[in-house]
Amino acid sequence: MLERSYPPEGLSQPRPVAVMVGQLEQGGTERQLYLFLAYCDRSRWAPVVYVAGHLGHWETAIRKLGIRLVVLHGSRLAKMRQFRLACIAQRANCFFSWSAWTNCFGLALMGRGVHCIGSYRNVLFDDLRPRWRWLSAWLSFVSLSTIVCNSHETKSQAAGRVGVGRRVLFVPNAIQIFAPRQVQAWRAQWRARLGLADDAVLVLGVGRLVPQKNFGRFIDVIARVNRQQPVWGLIAGPDHGCLAELQGQVTRLELQDIVHFIGEVPDARELMCAADIYLLSSDGEGMPNVVLEAMAAGVPCVATRVNGVGDLIKHGSTGFLAAHNVHDLAQHVARLAADESLRREVGARARTTVEQKYQPEQIVPQLWALCDLDT
Repeated sequence: MLERSYPPEGLSQPRPVAVMVGQLEQGGTERQLYLFLAYCDRSRWAPVVYVAGHLGHWETAIRKLGIRLVVLHGSRLAKMRQFRLACIAQRANCFFSWSAWTNCFGLALMGRGVHCIGSYRNVLFDDLRPRWRWLSAWLSFVSLSTIVCNSHETKSQAAGRVGVGRRVLFVPNAIQIFAPRQVQAWRAQWRARLGLADDAVLVLGVGRLVPQKNFGRFIDVIARVNRQQPVWGLIAGPDHGCLAELQGQVTRLELQDIVHFIGEVPDARELMCAADIYLLSSDGEGMPNVVLEAMAAGVPCVATRVNGVGDLIKHGSTGFLAAHNVHDLAQHVARLAADESLRREVGARARTTVEQKYQPEQIVPQLWALCDLDT
């Protein structure tokens, strides 16, 4: 953590900070933004959140914090112009972009002496559109003086691409942890709602139904494990074009009574408590919030070796890491499904890790401290 004295010398008023996000739909990136804002010391910083896309799930929560939201409209160039004028009116001398896609808005502030901080929260440039990605990638870092990555792998990739003159830092995601009594209450509520017996082993997957998450692999793992040990599979998340294909796969494998889809849920952290095993089957991730949420709930994880997952899980101790194939994932899921005591032990160690390393009060100050670095 960067050590600073507060308030910064010579600064009598809170520092105006322009925070940029693509949209405020329900998602891990947006939850991290909310935590960043919720743990802001308003005597030191005065953030305004600029939204380059549309509002959504997190709008109400952010407004309740008393933080102003400004939605930009029109073409990319029109949004750039609006952003520049709004930052001048705000007198912002620090810009904090919350994703690779919004990093390029730092270009609108060039020539104004604004300290520009950018973020990469996926596999480096994977958030950017495929068309002309090389140009979008260059634009996403050219105006930045500081770059924040939420995994060591992405930090290493960024350091090799952005060149000298820019600081590239690793700051992991944060997660709030709930009391054991609350975890048990949510577990009982959700399992009753799902009609699960106490001894039923529930394997959970959460995320947008997109190719990157590879829920087809999740379904194949459930099919393989069920040949040895009965488990139930549940997939929660909004459909982005993959649901029909996944449902067809479930039908072909005759898993209609075993694998279910429940769509998007208001708070995945509550549902997570109902699970006995969390299965991440993704082809690529940054530092997935869902893994942190499972660990915080004391649920053992089995995950593909993708980017920031290796920063979170110590294989064989706080979870299990596997190759991107059904056989390896199924081996670990089957082992956990057959051994309740192993599930408890791994889950308890995972929760302890989150308590010790990933609490918002430990992580968020590292990010806000960056806003005090003068250009």
